[in-house]
Amino acid sequence: MLRKSIIMMALAAAFTMNVSAVQIEVPAGQPPMPGADASIPANAYENYRAGKLSNYKSSDIVKAKAKYQDKLDKMVANGKLSKDKLDAEAQRGYNQIDLAANESTVILLHDQDNNIRASMPAAILEGDYLSRSRSNEKEDLQLLTERNTLFMLGSNVTDILDIVKAKADEKGQFLYPEITEGTWFMNDKFLNQNNPMMGAVVRLKEQPNRPYIVGIAYRNHPVTEKMEQVMSNYIIPSIHSLDDMDSYSETIIWENLTYRIPKGMKLKAQRNLDNTTTEVREYVGPSARFSVLRWPVKVDNLYGNFSFKKVINASKVGQPLSNEALVQSASVWNNGVPSYMIDNYQKGKKSKIHRVLRDDKYYYAIDLLYTDGAAPYSHIQLRNTVEFSDFGNVKLLRKKSVNISNKNKTKKDKK
Repeated sequence: MLRKSIIMMALAAAFTMNVSAVQIEVPAGQPPMPGADASIPANAYENYRAGKLSNYKSSDIVKAKAKYQDKLDKMVANGKLSKDKLDAEAQRGYNQIDLAANESTVILLHDQDNNIRASMPAAILEGDYLSRSRSNEKEDLQLLTERNTLFMLGSNVTDILDIVKAKADEKGQFLYPEITEGTWFMNDKFLNQNNPMMGAVVRLKEQPNRPYIVGIAYRNHPVTEKMEQVMSNYIIPSIHSLDDMDSYSETIIWENLTYRIPKGMKLKAQRNLDNTTTEVREYVGPSARFSVLRWPVKVDNLYGNFSFKKVINASKVGQPLSNEALVQSASVWNNGVPSYMIDNYQKGKKSKIHRVLRDDKYYYAIDLLYTDGAAPYSHIQLRNTVEFSDFGNVKLLRKKSVNISNKNKTKKDKK
């Protein structure tokens, strides 16, 4: 295993947390956690943006912007775009490139056994959900992979826990807010390939009897510096129990779809949009409006990778991007089913959270419009609420979902 110079820290004293920063505690006698910064922003959990940990290199972003600018210049030269609209169109394109370069992925596991979320700085839309019962205990594992990135979150996964105990090349213990017991580990090889892998087994304060495991790997990337920094400074801070969601949101069931709304919001109307097959539910509350739209999926539109990505691309184009707003986006997986979310957050101002998802019959668009500071809940509570969803036929959708082991697509679906 190769390693560049990395930032390490070792703390023997009890960990402290203040408004601006937190630290990973390393008990006395334990090795430092690789890649961990000495200070991590206390609001790291709120951050979707990949920043310096993005899979996109700065040079790639510069090239993408230059290519887009060249395209626009040719459109102006050919009379397809007026000069007075050039700057606005260029800025719009730059915003989209920035959005793509900073996307992340969120995994939520929630049922009678699991209640956790975690995220990583890369947008992933392909995955497998593995669930089984063993020795009267349920095991769940969400495994996502796209290009050279692998991300997983699971609970009580015996096989992997055994690896941590006996086969890890490096390992150590740590604590973090909400994590009362944590063990990080690294292996030189993962999936029988020469790809380093880093993971952590954690127990949460609210769920002390349920071990969860989170892990990442980058294929064909033997240098481990980035992997260590992503795990220590992004993934670990994002691990969060969902046990407190009932205190600020409530569950709503609309036939197959389950979603959450902020507590205190009331259903204003449920109707069909004029001359369309689109249905909408509208909720209102203090300084906030919440809506859920659904429209039928075409019969020949398979529940597959390409059909879902087309909806995501349309969602990106349709969302207004403000130069002042902190625009964040993520693929959001609930119990093995993917979706896509854009968070236009403006502190103290009007803000918007938009999410698109689908099952085998409908597309759904969820929108929350609110004024930050005037609405009775915080930005992170509202975002947690919009992230959450489930489907009555979730087990069926997992098999149809954007799946690593089943990528059958028709020509129509690829258009």
